[in-house]
Amino acid sequence: MEDLRASVRAAGWPAVLATVAGAHGLAEQTTDPVLAPWRDPAAAPHLGAVHESLLIDRIGSGSFYTPPVLVDWVLDRALLASDEQTVLDPACGTGNFLLAVVRRLGPASVARVHGVDLDPVAVAITRLLLRLEAPGVDPALLERTIRVGDGLGEHPGAPYDVVVGNPPFGGRLRPRAPVPGAPPAAYTDTSAVFLQHALTLVTDGGRVALVQPQSLLAARDAGPVRAAVRAAGAVTDLWSSTTPVFPGTPVLTCVPVVRVGAAQGPVLTSHGVEVAMPDDEWGPLHAPALGVPTVTPTVAGVLGDLGPCTADFRDQYYGLVPHVREGGPGAPLITAGLVDPATCRWGEVSTRFAKQDWAAPTVDLDSLRADGALTAWAEARLVPKVLVASQGRVVEAVVDVDGAWLPSVPVVTLAAAPDRLWHALAVLLAPPVVAIAAARYAGTGLTATAIKLSARQVAALPLPADTVAWDVGADLARAAQDADEAERPSALRAVAGAMCAAYDDDAALDWWLDRVAPRPRR
Repeated sequence: MEDLRASVRAAGWPAVLATVAGAHGLAEQTTDPVLAPWRDPAAAPHLGAVHESLLIDRIGSGSFYTPPVLVDWVLDRALLASDEQTVLDPACGTGNFLLAVVRRLGPASVARVHGVDLDPVAVAITRLLLRLEAPGVDPALLERTIRVGDGLGEHPGAPYDVVVGNPPFGGRLRPRAPVPGAPPAAYTDTSAVFLQHALTLVTDGGRVALVQPQSLLAARDAGPVRAAVRAAGAVTDLWSSTTPVFPGTPVLTCVPVVRVGAAQGPVLTSHGVEVAMPDDEWGPLHAPALGVPTVTPTVAGVLGDLGPCTADFRDQYYGLVPHVREGGPGAPLITAGLVDPATCRWGEVSTRFAKQDWAAPTVDLDSLRADGALTAWAEARLVPKVLVASQGRVVEAVVDVDGAWLPSVPVVTLAAAPDRLWHALAVLLAPPVVAIAAARYAGTGLTATAIKLSARQVAALPLPADTVAWDVGADLARAAQDADEAERPSALRAVAGAMCAAYDDDAALDWWLDRVAPRPRR
């Protein structure tokens, strides 16, 4: 492979493509010794991988070679029975999907596949590889059907029967082409914009299947795209993975298969489980891959009924930096890494804030008040409250009884009334609630098993209908936070059992107990 890369660096892509064409009898053969590795007909399948390996900013551009097993899964579900179907890849790269389509449908289908990409070298590679699959195809046809362009722009060949592919993701933008319904939010991932745009490019009964980051499933900014999918048709299948499939990036991915114009029914996941299609977030479609148990708790109201849930942002984060000291008088600064279930580790373990390690980060309140910019914010936070961390294997929360702590981004603050603080903590420790959060918002965390919650999502977590059992759970939650290190595991088990009774659902109890085990400090 290194010889192939070296020859591209030395001779350039035009010479390489001409050499490959000549090796297959499609052009005059070259004699340049630098290009000798490409005169072997077996070198042609490596064109795409070599091109990807030579991209200067492969990760930044979102350009990744789609594994053949994933291509096959997509085509198994997206292609129609018709021999005359037309297929578009709106970000075709070096043609993985289009080549697989032609191999399945036969050489004659090359006239019905279409591809667009911003990268002219990738487009040239796709055209050449399609010629090798269908040697009789008119090169002038491929100049029209496989073209350099913006997949979010106009498509002269539309409508198509099928749209498949792996659009770039990792960047965020507003759509550059009109799309039906509500436009994506400002921070919607590029790939999700491709998905929404693709819905406008297929015939009624056609199918769309584009690789997406798992953030599509539950991220707030992808909400308009999910709504557009529901308005356009039905998700019939979902592929998702608990491990990255693209080397060099930790991004977890999924592929929803959408049938335009169809009525929504159960969704068959790649893990062999049928799941009812959720109304809003699609996280429950990925939950079977994570082993999250299905719960049906008896509920009444939501956590936001107990008090406002708020989150802080970059202004508060950067605004605190000049006022944080190591120890001394002031307010302990509580980072997400210091919050465990029913305990705060401030002063016990080190943590990170503003790219520094701290043993006991403290906000100098005199300095902060003298500055004035965050005075009102600090006063609003220095009240009795529950602090909720993000990115844990369970929902991690602790009560600030005296209102003495200040939260660091992205810790969520729930300012419940003092007599309801322990009830709020009991809800956040309840196995059914944690299972709901893990399923509803699956795919939004930094890791496959992390539960990431925004303030809005914390507020939407359900309360138990059995208030008598909830009172018991609240007392036990208080006891768990007051327990010493040795007693806390058994105290947490007691809370979990009581709250399963309060919700009349113990399906998640063992799962929660397994996940609540101690984890490495952040």
